[in-house]
Amino acid sequence: MNVLFVTLNLPYPPDRGPRIRDFFLIKEVARKYDVLLLSLLEDAAQLPYRPEMRRYCRVVEAVVAGRHLSTEVLRAAWQGWRAGRPAATWLFYDEEMAYKIQEMVAEHDVGIIQIEHSFLAPYVDAIPHGSRCKTVLDLHNIGFAQYRRMIGLDIGVGEKLGFVLKWWLMRGWEVRYAQRFDCCLAVSLGDAALLRAQNPRLSVAVIPNGVDSSLYQPLPEPGQGNTLLLIGTIRYPPNRDAVLWFADRILPLIARRVPDVQLLVVGHVPTEQVQRLARRGNVIVTGSVADVVPYYQAARVSVVPLRGGGGTRLKVLESMALGRPVVSTSIGCEGLDVVDGEHVLIADGPAEFAAAVIRLLEDGELRARMRAQAWQLVRRQYDWASIAGRLTDVYQSLADQAHAQL
Repeated sequence: MNVLFVTLNLPYPPDRGPRIRDFFLIKEVARKYDVLLLSLLEDAAQLPYRPEMRRYCRVVEAVVAGRHLSTEVLRAAWQGWRAGRPAATWLFYDEEMAYKIQEMVAEHDVGIIQIEHSFLAPYVDAIPHGSRCKTVLDLHNIGFAQYRRMIGLDIGVGEKLGFVLKWWLMRGWEVRYAQRFDCCLAVSLGDAALLRAQNPRLSVAVIPNGVDSSLYQPLPEPGQGNTLLLIGTIRYPPNRDAVLWFADRILPLIARRVPDVQLLVVGHVPTEQVQRLARRGNVIVTGSVADVVPYYQAARVSVVPLRGGGGTRLKVLESMALGRPVVSTSIGCEGLDVVDGEHVLIADGPAEFAAAVIRLLEDGELRARMRAQAWQLVRRQYDWASIAGRLTDVYQSLADQAHAQL
């Protein structure tokens, strides 16, 4: 059976959340089915990476999206407001992309088409009429829940109003469009419950995020130092908020007890406000890096002080796989089957979060116990190979339905 993945940007290099999920699902699904890939690229600089995806995909096609003028963005926002549809669903809809979907579905007798993210969902309309292929929408997060939380971040009034508008539009549109698919994928039971609460008729399967446990394995502890690691795409508002909140409200409390503590901030596109933190002396901001492993090697504890966002955090699974104990807020580890005090430490207030970090830095036995328990959980439940097995079971069920309808 041929499976067509439709993604925003090439899933390579797998160096940030959406690309990581897309890449590893494609890689593992390709062990059982013929995979075709069609990506809408925001930047033509991604084109040279196509050969990397041809290692797993029988066909790799890409369409470079045109750059949007400010007037087009405003027009999309106005269209979205009038139609009750998020602006991103207009901005990421490309006629050439729609034509490519029609062409690939017809030419390659596609059995399953999997579209990544709700804002690409309108491409379901490009599937040729009469095609028997089954449709899957992979929701990396639930947009209406994600934006609702982002309203509460410590951000400017303009940005806050933007999130209010996005939440209002996504609240009605997202689930309404999801019902046009044969199956929706959620990354956690909580996200699946949110979808079903909005529309009990939706067919929803839980396909969690994961980690490659053959690639990422526990690292030895650093020989010295008390370095903390905070990792993520910094331009994403919840990650930006997490860095600033931790640096301003939590790190000073830790430094009173652990004077040599140092915060290592690793991630794409750090804002100017985040870059200025490096002037404090105990904060290092790296920006984008080719390989995150050396930074995990330097760190003793991983911190995930998120107060907004959605989905589940690949950075938590990555930290546990690499043997770095995690201190997280409840939101930061939401949707993962972790137990406080066993796999991670969970704290939501600045004083509680600082105390949990200090506890880990000072207690080597606790770190060792959590490292071992977290690694076992990752291997048992969150390895990409076993997760992809659940996804191919979904595909087989859909294929059986298609066959029964003949």
